[in-house]
Order: sequence, then structure tokens, then C-alpha cells
Amino acid sequence: MPKKKQKKRSRRAGRQPVAQRELVPQPRMSDPVETASPADDLEFWEPEPAPEFSRGGAAVDLKFATGTMPAVRLGFGELFAQERRGPIREGWGYTVELPAVLELLERIGDGRVTAHDARSVLLKSVDLLYDPLRCWEAEDPDDLRNACLEAGGCVLCEKHRSWFDGLLAKADDRWQRLQQPEKYPFAAGRQGLHETSCSVVRREMPSDYVRPTGEDYVVALNAFSHTGDPHSSSEDFEGSRNYPRFEVMTPEEARAWIAERTGPKGGRNYKRCQRCAPAL
Repeated sequence: MPKKKQKKRSRRAGRQPVAQRELVPQPRMSDPVETASPADDLEFWEPEPAPEFSRGGAAVDLKFATGTMPAVRLGFGELFAQERRGPIREGWGYTVELPAVLELLERIGDGRVTAHDARSVLLKSVDLLYDPLRCWEAEDPDDLRNACLEAGGCVLCEKHRSWFDGLLAKADDRWQRLQQPEKYPFAAGRQGLHETSCSVVRREMPSDYVRPTGEDYVVALNAFSHTGDPHSSSEDFEGSRNYPRFEVMTPEEARAWIAERTGPKGGRNYKRCQRCAPAL
């Protein structure tokens, strides 16, 4: 045991001391000088996944006398710059791809296209996409309705025409039935079941009804298209009181109407008028 300890000590004694290196202080890195950026004063907006009026876009050929710019991407609904708010038919709400704008400016700069022609062609593209992209849905409702009246119709009226014609067909039938209370003694409305001669029915029905035609039809279609929702079961729209609104029925039809609104345990999903107390 003593020999091993002696041998171990001799090994340690034979090592050469390691010279320590002098630490050289590193130079301090100064923070970079902050310089103003042209983008500092910009107001950025976040992209929205589905803007309310976003309708996508289309590739449109911009045709000039000196040549065509093919497949220029125009979109609608992604950006409505309030600083340049104006009529949608004059470009508000539309976007154009920047490379195409730069190319168009280049053509204007070298004289191949005039600024007047560029504006005219862009507005033609706006007009071309107005209906397919449903841009009228972003219009102010009052402005759209007034423009419709001045023009004698619009895309919205054409879209709703079939619904309105169906309403008129129902109104014609209801009015004819209303004139025959002996054959059609019952009437149903939103408030329940009545007799056709009930004062409530008479109060809610027009005193006279004639199906609108000509200019009257255009005005009536305008009121329906711009103030009502044809997708709902409601017939509430401006001027709806001018049309027969009650469902006028024979006794057999009234019984079927009651059966449809009576539950399996006899519960009633309708009301009987307390004033006329229809006997069914």
C-alpha cells in the first residue's frame, strides 16, 4: 500500500504547470443607429379570410388600339378605400394587379396608350364584372333602388321577378275567392283562423285589388325587390297591404288546414278568432 501511494505522488510531481493565457477584453458592439423608414407612417390592415362583399375576381383582356394586355386580374370586395369612396360602377371596391398597372403606366409613358383610353378600358372592365361578381349587393340600398326606378329595372328586380309573379298569382286567386264568401267561408292569416266575413279579414284586406300592369307593375316589382326577402315565407314588404294576404278556403280546405296544425294529442298550433268564432 505505501509503495502505490508513493508512485502516485511521483506522477503528479512530473506534470508541467500550464501557463494561463491573459484574457483580452472584447470590443463592445454598439447598437445600430435607428433610421426612419418610409413605411413607419403607413397604416397596415390585416387580411380578412372572407370579407362581407368579397366576390373574387376574373382575368380580363384590356384591349387597346395598339395592342391587348391579356388576362389582367381584376377583383372586387377585398378593399374599399374610404379616401376615394365613390360609385361602385366607377371602380370603388375593385382591385387590379400591380404588375398590370405598372405595365399600363409604361404604355402610357411611351405613347402607346393614352390616359383617356386607359381609364375608358378599365371602366368597361368594371361594367363587365358588375353583374357576374354581384357588385350591386354592396351598393347603398336607397341609391340602388332610386337608380332602378330611373332605369325602369335592375339586376335585383330581374332576380326577384319570378317570386313576385308568384305572389301576384296567389293574390289573384285569393281576391277571386274573397268575392265568393258562400263558397269560401273561411280565411287563415298569421293571427289564425277567421270567417271570411270577419271584420279583421276585411280590415287587413285591400278594399279593392287590381293586378298591377305596365308602369304600376315596374313600381310594384321595385318595392318588392328592394324591401322584401323572397327567400322567406313572409310577404312583408313595402306595399304588401295592397295585396290579398289571407288564405281563403272552402270548409274542406279549412278542415285540412286545421288538421295540419293539430298535434297527435290534440294540441292546436293555431288560433281561432274570438271575434267571429269560426264554426269548425
